[in-house]
Amino acid sequence: MEYLLILVLVFLITLFIEIKYHLRLYTSRKERMLIPLIFFIIGSIWDSFAVARGHWNFNLDNLLGIRIGYLPLEEYIFFLIIPYFILTLFAVLKKEI
Repeated sequence: MEYLLILVLVFLITLFIEIKYHLRLYTSRKERMLIPLIFFIIGSIWDSFAVARGHWNFNLDNLLGIRIGYLPLEEYIFFLIIPYFILTLFAVLKKEI
């Protein structure tokens, strides 16, 4: 459950930063949907492959316990929130410099 709470906190902070600094991360709605989808697909395939090969695994005791394929639900949420956070952080730093 902590993992999900941290992801929600990161998302809320990122949303606050985007609004506060009036950032335009994407030039269109299509781009706003396509770029996170690309991150999501690549991350899901990469992580699923690694878990299937036994490179690492997830302890479901500390998570919600909902697994889709090889990955827990929180990991899929991670693939959407963390790239958003990184792009937002990059845009703020670029704007401030």
